[in-house]
Amino acid sequence: MKKCNSCNIEFNINDKYCPLCQNILVGKSDDVLFPKNIRYKTNSLILKILLFVSLVILLVFGFIEIMITDSIHISLYVGLGLVTNYVVVRFILKNYQNIYRMFGKYGFIVIFLLLLWYILTKSKIITNYIIPSVCIFELLFNIVVGIILRKNYLIKYSGQILMNIFLLLIPIILVALKLTSNNIMSYICLLCSVISIIGLFIFFFEDIKEEFKKIFNI
Repeated sequence: MKKCNSCNIEFNINDKYCPLCQNILVGKSDDVLFPKNIRYKTNSLILKILLFVSLVILLVFGFIEIMITDSIHISLYVGLGLVTNYVVVRFILKNYQNIYRMFGKYGFIVIFLLLLWYILTKSKIITNYIIPSVCIFELLFNIVVGIILRKNYLIKYSGQILMNIFLLLIPIILVALKLTSNNIMSYICLLCSVISIIGLFIFFFEDIKEEFKKIFNI
């Protein structure tokens, strides 16, 4: 049987990675008693959800821009960003084992690049619409992916809470520093962040409590 040295559990499977922590398994498997890990099927579902959400965002953003400015100049950049995002997420799903952790890191990188873009261009469109929209997208995507992966990956709720707090602070900072001229999207992002944190504590309170006990050795 194969063994995970991190979880100290043996698995009679053909997979190369531990289904719990995604570390490399050692040893050889006997006759397989369990069905093949559904990781690849899960990844395909995530990509379909990402494609659907990306198309919805592009259509909504394009519609709003046409109504306001009678053009789709910014929507072209949004579309390019969504295509790039899809390619990067596909790369993460294919090449990384603990994909849930990678999604969190990737979210930080995207927001950092957007802030850098704003510093270089001073365009209020970035702070008014793009950064809050990305934060909302990150919140929704994390929730959906977390629900999908919950049975197949070890989800760290402390990390989710910290990520949501980070996404909660971004619109507050943008508004407080007067980096926006239209605060609607920032307020929506703020509301989504609060709702997400409340939802985590309501639906996963026991898991969160056990996790914090381990973290603080209570």
